[in-house]
Amino acid sequence: MKTLIKRLTRLSLVWQVTIVFSLIMIIPAIVITTSYFEIVRDNLLEEANKKVQENLKKLDSNINSNISNMNSALNQLVFSQEFQYYLNPENNLSTHEKNYYVYSVQNELLNIRYVYTNKFNRLVIYSSNKQIDEYFDWSYHIERLYDRDYYSEIMQSSSEHIYGNVRVYDRTLGNLVNYEELENKEELVLPIYQKISDIRTKECIGLIEVDMTISKLVDSSELLNQNSDVKYLIFDRNQKLVFASDDKSMREFASIKFPKKSGASDITVGDADYLIAYDRDDITGLTRVAVMDKKKILASTSGVDTLLLLIAILSIVFIIVFTNVAARIFFRKLKEIDKMITHIESGRFDVRIKVDGVNEISRISESFNHMAERLQGLLISMVQKEKAQKEAEIHALQAQINPHFLYNTLENMRMQCEIDEYYVVANELANLGDLMRYSLHWESPKVKISEELNNIEQYIEIMRMRFNKRLIFQMDCPENLRNIMIPKLILQPLVENCFTHGFKDSIPPWNIFVNVSMPENKLIITVEDNGKGMGNERLEEICECIAENKTIYNKSKSKNSIGIINVNQRVGMICPAGSGMQIESEQNVGTKITLTIVVELGVQNGGEEDV
Repeated sequence: MKTLIKRLTRLSLVWQVTIVFSLIMIIPAIVITTSYFEIVRDNLLEEANKKVQENLKKLDSNINSNISNMNSALNQLVFSQEFQYYLNPENNLSTHEKNYYVYSVQNELLNIRYVYTNKFNRLVIYSSNKQIDEYFDWSYHIERLYDRDYYSEIMQSSSEHIYGNVRVYDRTLGNLVNYEELENKEELVLPIYQKISDIRTKECIGLIEVDMTISKLVDSSELLNQNSDVKYLIFDRNQKLVFASDDKSMREFASIKFPKKSGASDITVGDADYLIAYDRDDITGLTRVAVMDKKKILASTSGVDTLLLLIAILSIVFIIVFTNVAARIFFRKLKEIDKMITHIESGRFDVRIKVDGVNEISRISESFNHMAERLQGLLISMVQKEKAQKEAEIHALQAQINPHFLYNTLENMRMQCEIDEYYVVANELANLGDLMRYSLHWESPKVKISEELNNIEQYIEIMRMRFNKRLIFQMDCPENLRNIMIPKLILQPLVENCFTHGFKDSIPPWNIFVNVSMPENKLIITVEDNGKGMGNERLEEICECIAENKTIYNKSKSKNSIGIINVNQRVGMICPAGSGMQIESEQNVGTKITLTIVVELGVQNGGEEDV
């Protein structure tokens, strides 16, 4: 590694930059190419997963449709005949009744054959009444089933409508349709049974059975024509494979199991990977499965990887050539820049580099020229600022004299009023002096809530001198909130608005209510009055000005109102995100202004929680 670095340092700057930048660009190119291939692969698998799910739904639809046909045929036969009478061995049937029963059932079976052509393999009636003769294709005595394995399954079920487990077709009993394939192999069927019970004893006196082969039930030929890449499997309620769309699948997938009722997953059978989706029907117990071979899904990516490799190689060659050429062009200006930097070091800030082109070196040249201009400007600015700072200090010293003079004058007037026993005027002058001190004393942009509320109380006391008992002021602030720090002078302008706008042209008494609360970490301060309020149009205009931080124009006074906007701007600048102002008003009812201030509980300021 050290040898390579040493050899690299011996190369020219152009080739050093070429090699380094080529490596920097090649690595992301390789990563991007690999990532793109993975994205293509993942998209193919995702599309395949959707396709498997869609085909599973089609398979479910086929099976449910055929089962619905079986149930419809069964119900049609049951509702059209009086089986509870004819199948009961306790009833003595006349020859006419027996003939009528046979004619009626045969006629209904013909209707079913016509409506559901070639749908079912068998629809037979088993009777406990031996007065009814056996007919090869549809009527048998129920004792024929005693030695069948599935008879106990039927009788043990408490339901009268029973979905049997998949079993081998019983060729010894009659068929609705003669299927040649049933004679040559053991075909699997799904049976559905309907018990016929004695109305009085509830004992089973007969049984109706309808069978459909699994291949007919699935009807996979249409599905395979639509998408030959998907294979279809059916497992019975014991998770035994009873149907596969091809013989190879019957051997391959016989041993797979399903841990859940439904789902989709990847499985490995032998050396092959498959994507499967499955769903088990709670009524029939059949698990329906759709399968796709991952190898076939990803077969289309074989050409993509070759194409991506070719693109990557061409990109590497282009990066190396382009970087080398660009480096040779850009570095022509380096010597000139180095020369100008030497001038700057010697204190000459009036030097400039000639800029041509729009490449990186040109931008560096422009930046150098801007830097030289700024340095030259900063030198001039520093001289001017020193002069301005001295002038500001002089003005500040002079400004301190004016408030001090006003405080002393107000204090002298207050003392004279007390001497002349004008105590009301003396108290109001004291409040006015405190208001001036509070307004002009800005050591910090934040104060405690208690100080803001105290300032409002002093302002209200001054206004009481004018309005006396016509003014009703209420304030509610829990003790545990009084030490929270908030922006200074954000409440007095809102209370002042009650007098300048709210109570103008309105009939007393005038109520002002200030409330402070803090649900969770938000401090809520409301200032509410019962003044004249405002209409919806004026309210929307003010809210729009607040949202856009624009000055509110007062039409009645033909001037701009800045109090509310000033408060909103200072809350937005000083307080955390989420703080703000909201105004509610109703004509001739009053106005309510709500300040929401987010309180950062973890920040401390002299022991008090800060906004």
